[in-house]
Amino acid sequence: MRSAIAFLFAAVFLLPSPVALAKEPDFMENRYVVVLSVYKDFAEARADAEKVAKASQVPFSMDGRVYDRKRGLIYPDDSDDEVFRGQYVARRSDRTVLKSSDEERRYLSVERSDGYDGFKKGFYIVVAGIHADAPSAQADVKRFSAWVPTAYAKKTRIYMGCMH
Repeated sequence: MRSAIAFLFAAVFLLPSPVALAKEPDFMENRYVVVLSVYKDFAEARADAEKVAKASQVPFSMDGRVYDRKRGLIYPDDSDDEVFRGQYVARRSDRTVLKSSDEERRYLSVERSDGYDGFKKGFYIVVAGIHADAPSAQADVKRFSAWVPTAYAKKTRIYMGCMH
């Protein structure tokens, strides 16, 4: 009798329910990051991004982030977005709203390689775009190869769910 009660207890309270066994969505999606250049030093990466932005007429944006000598590229501690304050959140899309306009536009940015699955850690990368498919990423590579012949697209997985 005791073993039957123990079994029943385990079946009801310890074993996962069928609902728990259902796979939760992880919101990770394949994306292609168009990388123009890679640097160990943030200042070099930013200078290169600004140079390519000027030549290509695609604006450069820090997208609200700042460089901190101790913590690297982060959202400032006094950011309007309390969730992101003091930490790095990787770029996830191809567009942002620039300070100079109210509409979303393509842009160049400097990102931390650590923010992308499968990238070698510890580098600052100049990113020209993030695309959902390889053909549009390759079109971007071709476009920017006029200024950066070593541009390439790298496949990664990026969290595309809600951040708040």
